[in-house]
Amino acid sequence: MEIKQLTHNLRSDFNRLINLTGVIPLLVFIYLLVVKISNIKILVGQVGCIVMATIVVFVMGIVVGRKMLISVTYKLIDDNQKILSMQQELIEKNRLAAFTETVLALGDQVNNPLLVISGNLELLDLEIRHLEVSEKIRNRIQTMRSNFQKIAKSRIKCQKLPNPN
Repeated sequence: MEIKQLTHNLRSDFNRLINLTGVIPLLVFIYLLVVKISNIKILVGQVGCIVMATIVVFVMGIVVGRKMLISVTYKLIDDNQKILSMQQELIEKNRLAAFTETVLALGDQVNNPLLVISGNLELLDLEIRHLEVSEKIRNRIQTMRSNFQKIAKSRIKCQKLPNPN
């Protein structure tokens, strides 16, 4: 949204600038024509036709030059907007890559302690099979195993993320 507003503002400012640049030379030309040549007879006859043709060509030159300048500037503004949006996309891709890399590294770091916990839970299971242990302790071990499996599933999902490198 910010880029669109900026582009709109630039186009408006540019249009004002072009309008001024088109008017100023015309006013100077008219000033020179009226003040310096102040003889109305100059607009009569062959010289008058030449002066009028010069004025028309001058005005047409201003109009055509303005259109060309507007066209080139709008193209530059559009290209700049494309570059800014591509830059934003690249930033987002880099953020996603950094996040994915962090998640993958975290999954690797969590893996070793999880293996130790899993092994200890198995050993604890083997030891308490032969002992009389209260139901409360068996439920706690089952809760630990259930939570371990949730963490292991999450770790497996993390490992399935595509590596950004």
